[in-house]
Amino acid sequence: MQEKIGKKEITVRDFFENAHSGRVPNLTVQQLYTQFMTQGSDATGISYGLFNGVVKKLRFETGDSLVPAAGQSTIARPTSQDQADSVVTISDEPEIFEIGSMQFPDFKKFTTGTVFDQLMSDHDEEGGVFAGTANIVIGESGVGKSTITLDLLAKIKQQQPDAKVLYISSEMTRNDLYFYYKKMPIIETIPTLLIMDYLLGRFDRTLQKAINGDYDVILIDSHQDIIVKLKDVLGWKSTRAETWLTNLIIEAADKKGKAIFAIQHMTKGGQYVGSTYLKHATTSMMEIRKDETGRRYAEFTKNRRGGSLVGKRLYYSLVNGEVQWDKDSWRQENVVAELAGQESERRHQLEGQFNDLFLSVKRPRTEEETAATEAE
Repeated sequence: MQEKIGKKEITVRDFFENAHSGRVPNLTVQQLYTQFMTQGSDATGISYGLFNGVVKKLRFETGDSLVPAAGQSTIARPTSQDQADSVVTISDEPEIFEIGSMQFPDFKKFTTGTVFDQLMSDHDEEGGVFAGTANIVIGESGVGKSTITLDLLAKIKQQQPDAKVLYISSEMTRNDLYFYYKKMPIIETIPTLLIMDYLLGRFDRTLQKAINGDYDVILIDSHQDIIVKLKDVLGWKSTRAETWLTNLIIEAADKKGKAIFAIQHMTKGGQYVGSTYLKHATTSMMEIRKDETGRRYAEFTKNRRGGSLVGKRLYYSLVNGEVQWDKDSWRQENVVAELAGQESERRHQLEGQFNDLFLSVKRPRTEEETAATEAE
């Protein structure tokens, strides 16, 4: 009896029929899923798992219904020489390797010349912004997310003139940018892309080319607003818009070695706005907040490049159009944290010594110990 195919599976099959002549090209499922989410088809409610299941069916079916060899999935036979060059047999066997044998990229590092570098990374004494990272910056409206990150780009350019930085704004117009520049002259030489200039066309393609272009450090302002525009202007579904943009950022960092900062909003109650996928798939999450006295600070709640510094506050203020980080309070906080760590370690040692002594008093004596005592 023929298997019944649901509407969602038909939608996925139609995608491969229209985009790849019914074949499954030599791409990862993640790459195909990203491509699927950006096509004109309605991807609402089609999960990655369902998509992956249909891909497996198609790979089996296009192998002339022959059962693939053990541990292999046969990809479709090519219909042209171009397809023949790109079609291979992909193994289903897990690839197990030793970490030391992996080929790692040359991780560039970009510094601001400020104490912020130490907050950003604890991999060495200098710290800095490492390439190949996707970093989310969150905070309530008006707290200073754009100010801090624009200042970050400007200072990287000052320290390393050859570094290629890019500011992508989805919210500002040229008039808005003028008044921002008057407040912060330090951003004068930052290359900028205004998404507002491209809303009458396929601005998603413009954005994709910019992010995949020849830039080292990219600031996206903001992630949530771009998703809203993808929905309102291009008519995309929420899931499609968010998945496409998040994957675009992660792949640019992971595959192309870029350092990306994406600003994300918070609610008035201080709650994170965004998917758990964005939250967990990125390298770090930096929060910009105000303390009880109104002083502003930056703090990482997650950072795979600076794990020992998570939860530590770095205070700042805006002086003469530049961000000034409070070195003294940062140094004091680290000294206090170090002393607290030493005290905690000493307390554990004393507790261990006490436990050893207590247990030795309560422990029954062995025959050898009793004999030794009687002999004495």
